[in-house]
Amino acid sequence: MTSKGNKSINLAYKEGQKLEQVIAEYILEPKTLGAFALDANTASVSEQVEFEYAREVIGKGIEEIKRGDLSKLEEMLYSQAMALNMMFTSLSRKASNQSNIDIRTAITNLSLKSQNQSRNTIQTLLNLKQPNQTAFIKQQTNVANGHQQINNGVTQPSPGKFSTVTNELLEENHG
Repeated sequence: MTSKGNKSINLAYKEGQKLEQVIAEYILEPKTLGAFALDANTASVSEQVEFEYAREVIGKGIEEIKRGDLSKLEEMLYSQAMALNMMFTSLSRKASNQSNIDIRTAITNLSLKSQNQSRNTIQTLLNLKQPNQTAFIKQQTNVANGHQQINNGVTQPSPGKFSTVTNELLEENHG
């Protein structure tokens, strides 16, 4: 168990790098940002999460995703959907016990937001498991040697009836 105050990190220097560059690269890595978020939110759960180990676990998860293994993401999304659903139920019950209409409305709105987030999370999980089929449309090529106007999907008005006009040159006998 480490104290939350003093933590040590291991920085990997590349030849010719300044300390500021190494620190910036370290801090901006997705696994470091994830570990920061995790570290900031674990106090209510456990004081025993070690920052560098959390960063390592997140890094392993990133590598799994790169290899195509999405099972951890699926587990995470399912857990989030269940937690959000529990929040919805808890807040709905809390709202029903309120006598003050303003408080009741505020808590009901929060419960509906958590219900909507649960639905969105479930939809994301479904999209991950069964991606939408993408329809590819053959590329239309419009080539012109001058100005060209393309009216895709625009209907042209009917020109009406044309009268038959004979060509004067055909009527004359030149021979």
